[in-house]
Amino acid sequence: MEAVPVRRLVKGDAGALHDRPIEPVARVEVLEIVRPAVVLGSTQSFDVVDADRAAESGFEVVRRRSGGGVVILQPSDHSWIDVTVPRGHALWHDDVERATWWLGEVWCDVLQDVAPSSPSGGGSTSGWAVHREKLVATAPERAVCFASVGPGEVVRGGHKVVGISQRRTKDAARFQCTVFRAIDVVLYRRLLRIEVAASLSEAVGVGEKLEEVSRAVVERLTEAIG
Repeated sequence: MEAVPVRRLVKGDAGALHDRPIEPVARVEVLEIVRPAVVLGSTQSFDVVDADRAAESGFEVVRRRSGGGVVILQPSDHSWIDVTVPRGHALWHDDVERATWWLGEVWCDVLQDVAPSSPSGGGSTSGWAVHREKLVATAPERAVCFASVGPGEVVRGGHKVVGISQRRTKDAARFQCTVFRAIDVVLYRRLLRIEVAASLSEAVGVGEKLEEVSRAVVERLTEAIG
């Protein structure tokens, strides 16, 4: 196993980025998509997307290998950071839910330092927190990633801010983290054929702090897995 964590920037189509093999190396990667994409969870049908409307709007439709619901991505509207933890690493945890807690804690620390005021669209003054309970959601909430909150994800005042999905092999786990400038609920309703849960409108982004948050969290994550 490589002793020093690797940090790198990877660019490409969302489908190709999600299909990257998982290597058992402690690694932090910043992912940049080159075209808009509607990304489905591993078990979701392509039928949930209005394919014609997506194509007309320039969105590719892909399925990731990690679980969860739909995420709609556009270049520069989000930060996507992958963290790979090899089995045997100090941060490895066999419990798939507890395995994400440390990651959420790093995000919380950064957000408290960089964006202590309420995130865009929030309005709450309560602190950042890691969700440490199981996913409890209705079917419409499970269908769209940011309409529900799962283990390790970050909220503020009950509003979801950082989404985390997980993919595992026998040798490593890859945690895929996403935070937005803002959640475009109208776009979800336009591109999806399914009901978009009202709770999606409660999810928020970090606005103009996105780049600063991204840079800081990459530094902290690299230190954490080193």
